[in-house]
Amino acid sequence: MKINLLLATTLLSLSLFAQNTVNTADSSNTKTVTDVDGNTYKTVRIGDQVWMTENLRTSKYADGTSITNVTESSQWNIASKNSMWCNYNNDSQNDKIYGKLYNWYAVKKGKLCPTSWHVPKASEWEKLVDFLAAKEGTDLKSKSGWNENEDGTSGNGTHDYGWFALPGGYRQANGDFNYIGSEGSWWSLSKKNGEFAWNFALESSNSSISEYYSVKKFGLSVRCIKD
Repeated sequence: MKINLLLATTLLSLSLFAQNTVNTADSSNTKTVTDVDGNTYKTVRIGDQVWMTENLRTSKYADGTSITNVTESSQWNIASKNSMWCNYNNDSQNDKIYGKLYNWYAVKKGKLCPTSWHVPKASEWEKLVDFLAAKEGTDLKSKSGWNENEDGTSGNGTHDYGWFALPGGYRQANGDFNYIGSEGSWWSLSKKNGEFAWNFALESSNSSISEYYSVKKFGLSVRCIKD
């Protein structure tokens, strides 16, 4: 009886350890990270990756250099390869909930995230998708905040891993804003070619993460990963 009890206790301890390894912050107990603007973000470990659980809100690079805030659609469209950010609909209230939208030229500098963090490459996004398997979109989406689908089903997720994905929408190359409440799109550091770069999206109507390539002038959310 004592041997069986010891075995059961050991198995339970191993099971709890495995769950904590997936669902909690990294083992160094670094549960938050702060950017150069003073914004503080919670973090979570998923597999062997440590992610921010919030979208980036900084208006500066990690070295303190300012990134241009562009509100006018005409300026967003013609700004070529300049680094830019905006809030969805140029509304600062959206910044608090969804973070800022950045064009890919802000991402490519390699210093958008806090020190010791970076914008994930496409391969790092794919590693996350592979780890979560079939319903990675549902697992990552928040339990509220997503629009209901046309068939009446909920667009919300299960928030199983603490990643807290919200549908912050995006800004098109022409400066128009689209799909807040229905879609969240995040840049990768990886470019497809001279005009396009890879990004990853979650949608109300989809239980998976979609991999797309978008025009580099698009304004998308950014989620940082630890070096």
